[in-house]
Amino acid sequence: MLADAPNATAGTAAEHKSGGFPPFDTATYPSQLFWLVVIFVALLAVMWKVAVPKIGGVIAERKGRIQTELAKAEESRKQAEHAAAAYQAPILEARERARAASEQTRTQMQQEFERAKQSADTETQRKTTEAQERIAALQRQAKWHVTQAAEDAVVEIVNRLTGETVSRDEATAAVRDVLKA
Repeated sequence: MLADAPNATAGTAAEHKSGGFPPFDTATYPSQLFWLVVIFVALLAVMWKVAVPKIGGVIAERKGRIQTELAKAEESRKQAEHAAAAYQAPILEARERARAASEQTRTQMQQEFERAKQSADTETQRKTTEAQERIAALQRQAKWHVTQAAEDAVVEIVNRLTGETVSRDEATAAVRDVLKA
């Protein structure tokens, strides 16, 4: 037995040396392929029965959540539009009231300006007429004084040059003749 023992050890070692690395051994390919197919089919069945429904459920849940969020966002957008419209309405109304008040004030100011202008024109016309009347009166008065001075001068000049005395009526007639010419 002892003698057989070293041979048994040597035989086992020889068997291991000849085969090499088991996955690369061509004699084991069919069994490796068999188990690969069995495991692949088993994993595919597990994935098909367990993972795919869970993934489908998660996707459906997310899709539902997204739809819910989109609906909420749409509702919020509508509320924001209504709020903006409600906000803009008083602003537009206030602008319209301000425009109307501005127009009314402008019209009133224009009317007041026209009344003030008419009053000032009337006052200016009255004062101009009064001033023209005063000027005309002063011109008449000045003309009368000049005429009186001319008549006095005629009487005095004739008296000095000729020594004769001229009447006031003759001096007045002579001054009138000169003024007409």
